[in-house]
Amino acid sequence: MTRTGSRVRLVRLAELDRQAWQRIRAHFRDPEIAWLNGTPPSRMPLWLLRPILRNDSRRPDRHTFGIIADGSEFIGLTELYDTGPVRATLGIIIGERAYWGRGYGPEAVQLLLEYAFGELGLSKVGLNTYEDNVRAQAAFLKAGFTEEDRLVRPGDRGRRSVVMGITREAWEAGAAQPASSAK
Repeated sequence: MTRTGSRVRLVRLAELDRQAWQRIRAHFRDPEIAWLNGTPPSRMPLWLLRPILRNDSRRPDRHTFGIIADGSEFIGLTELYDTGPVRATLGIIIGERAYWGRGYGPEAVQLLLEYAFGELGLSKVGLNTYEDNVRAQAAFLKAGFTEEDRLVRPGDRGRRSVVMGITREAWEAGAAQPASSAK
């Protein structure tokens, strides 16, 4: 499955080249990205990280894609996980700082939602982000998500999670801002 938007393309992990895998490792090692995702920076070597992520992406409840921007630039990963018959959870990492705040994240999310609601036939997609990750919240709102709750979960080290979601009906009704408003 490849999904293509105006500036972003989603591709399966098997299509990623060595340079993209090196960028994934760098993203996972980045302390700021790790903090935003609520994980410690990874020290895993590439020879171990690659087969783990590839095997994980083959699970029936997980759909993971590389994000390619402007034709050929690998900028991050996005996925649906804990996918059930009607619902899934969305995750995204735009690891290349030059692409932050420029509308690439919402476009990648829209492509993943097309896959979720179209090909998978899901009814709802949810996500969790941290309250201090306001850039991510703005991107998710732009993609049509609405805030559902704020709470502190066990293991969050006191950080408050923002729970967001979008239903197929809201997405079909055009909950997302038009792509022309992406900057």
